[in-house]
Amino acid sequence: MASGLRPYETFEATFLGHPEGAGGFLRILGAPKGPRMDLLVDWRDAQGAIHGDRVVAEVNGEGWDGRLKARVLEIKGRGDVPLPGTLQKQPWGWRVVPLEPRLAQIIAVPPTELAEDGELVSVKLDADPEAKQLRGTVVARLGKKTDLKIENKLTAALFNLRTEFPDAVMRELAPFPTSIPLEWIQGREDLRENLTCTVDPPTAKDFDDAISLEALPRSEGGGWLLGVHIADVSHYVAEGGPLDEEARLRGTSVYFPDEAIPMIPERLSGDLCSLREGVDRLTMTAWMTISPELEVVETRLSESVIRSAKRLTYDEVKEACIDLSKRKRAELGEPLCGLLDEALVLSRQLTQVRLGRGAMNLDTEEAEFIFDEDGRPIDARRYPRHDAHRMIEEFMLLANETVARFFTRKKIPAIYRIHDEPDALKLEIFAEVARTFGLLKPKETPTPEHLNAMLDKIRGGPLEAMINTLLLRSLKKAEYNVDNIGHSGLALQDYLHFTSPIRRYPDLIVHRLLRKVLRGQRLPEGLFSQLAVLAKGASDCEQKATEAERENDKWKACLLMKARIGQRFKGRIQGFSAKVMFVTLESPFVEVGVPLVALGGNFWVDEHRTKAIGQRGMVVLTIGDAVEVEITTVDEDLRRISAWVTEAKAQDAHGKVLQFVPTLAAPAVLREGDLEKPRRGGRARSDEPRARRDTATQQRPPKKARVTAGKTREASPKPPKGSVRGTGKRKGR
Repeated sequence: MASGLRPYETFEATFLGHPEGAGGFLRILGAPKGPRMDLLVDWRDAQGAIHGDRVVAEVNGEGWDGRLKARVLEIKGRGDVPLPGTLQKQPWGWRVVPLEPRLAQIIAVPPTELAEDGELVSVKLDADPEAKQLRGTVVARLGKKTDLKIENKLTAALFNLRTEFPDAVMRELAPFPTSIPLEWIQGREDLRENLTCTVDPPTAKDFDDAISLEALPRSEGGGWLLGVHIADVSHYVAEGGPLDEEARLRGTSVYFPDEAIPMIPERLSGDLCSLREGVDRLTMTAWMTISPELEVVETRLSESVIRSAKRLTYDEVKEACIDLSKRKRAELGEPLCGLLDEALVLSRQLTQVRLGRGAMNLDTEEAEFIFDEDGRPIDARRYPRHDAHRMIEEFMLLANETVARFFTRKKIPAIYRIHDEPDALKLEIFAEVARTFGLLKPKETPTPEHLNAMLDKIRGGPLEAMINTLLLRSLKKAEYNVDNIGHSGLALQDYLHFTSPIRRYPDLIVHRLLRKVLRGQRLPEGLFSQLAVLAKGASDCEQKATEAERENDKWKACLLMKARIGQRFKGRIQGFSAKVMFVTLESPFVEVGVPLVALGGNFWVDEHRTKAIGQRGMVVLTIGDAVEVEITTVDEDLRRISAWVTEAKAQDAHGKVLQFVPTLAAPAVLREGDLEKPRRGGRARSDEPRARRDTATQQRPPKKARVTAGKTREASPKPPKGSVRGTGKRKGR
């Protein structure tokens, strides 16, 4: 097993509650997150442990799918992280209903002057795990549910994100001047007269990378001299100081659609370290001489100072150098347009080289939310990507590889960005799914060449998002590590993160090490083990930030769709769980869930979760099929949007296309049990929202889509057992 435990071996772990209150999971202290790393705990073996408890447990067997099971032996203490919840006044006292879906218990609290009835608060649990009634103390007011951007505060609280900088950090920043003093420039490579520019999204506030490019004369062999200039954050962040410690604890900046939680204070991230247009800024530069054959024949790294000539957006580059707008080219000027024209030519060739060596060419779709003047989401659309994005990406990839090779060749420890080889079984399962869609030939193996050819074939089509998602799930996650095992997704042996020190702590560490090497300073003793600890912490912070960003996106989607209940939208089937069909709408670009029971006809999902089959096998709904859905319920507390299908493009048992209209009315609201994914070799999701009794109106499809044959009507699913927070009456405790 991945956990490496033996039967009846005891260990310390964190208890992760199940949203339905039926047992939970154990995460071994210090163990990385990953598939099958958490041990299952039956509710009878939980010994009263609740979500977040620190426990001692032992392995006591295996589940039906071969996954280790455990039982709690002792509860060491409650979690010490304040939890967000809703403060409620009852005739018998005050209580807090947690927002954490895996914590189903109500928390009794003493009266507080910090907040009023119905407001959102943070509550610190009492440390006594033996108490019969869960108790706590309100420590902060978060706001009201109607407050603007309250979902950002709640997301930060749910994931324990650090949002305020300590006073010691701000005191450390206070002495920094508003402009770069001359003594700071001494000894640096002066590039202020070189033509450099930044290219970022229009909403970006911190600019940590700039580029310069010079086409070398053919008389000298031709090629290019590419410069990638990165903000020198390490100059400002003293090693071991309050600012460094705070950056380490945060690990990364967190980006919500309408707000960012920065890794370092705004004074640095948006000002002193940001490569703003027309001002001097300290940088670390990677120079790469690229031959006409696209080989990096020479590299040079230096401490430098630049003055960015222009702050550009991706769309401005597209308008000037891809669409060739005369007005835009005149506005930017010929020297800058010449640099960008050459950069696009070079980046396209570098992309072909990267794909030729076996790197994966995955383009995942991201949602971009549009907000009104008051900051409320009014639309969501696919984030547009074009060659201007890929140009910057290619140059950053090359700079990261160049710096990684520098450390590898000098045999100096560093924090690498690694990506292990995919699991052969998972990749073969993906290949089998791809073959069912005719994307791979029967005997074709899923090599990078075949996979890239397949991705090119589906690019822009209805299957693109689904295939990209399935392929990503079959691959292992990239992470930070001191052991350089290579990056399989990029087909590189040496790769690390160097280009974003404003928002990623590993990049800051790499800059700090690089400076010491360039200056000939002695490296500290035990560097390898120190970096190993930092790499593990950075990977954990990255995972937490990613989960928080996804949860906030769900929240924004709910805010967007709650005024659109009853409206119909076109979309495509994106995937299936055991009991839910997930549909991505065309506009707005959000995902909704359709319970299979709302389709009628006893639909069931195939082994690979690629299609749903119903009406005795005569109707088959497949990933990528076009559907029309009607929004039925939006649950902000659980971040779910429910819908039913009004009509869909489907196939019969022989593959003939037909138009399917559901003929059976059933609840079209997602339930806890619907989102469970019990499958052999897989794992149940531990992060699903809590169970609760659903009192949603039993809505029905249009009259023309119904039948009155009572004998065919299926019973509505019963609410899950184990919930203590349903809307029905609760027995005394």
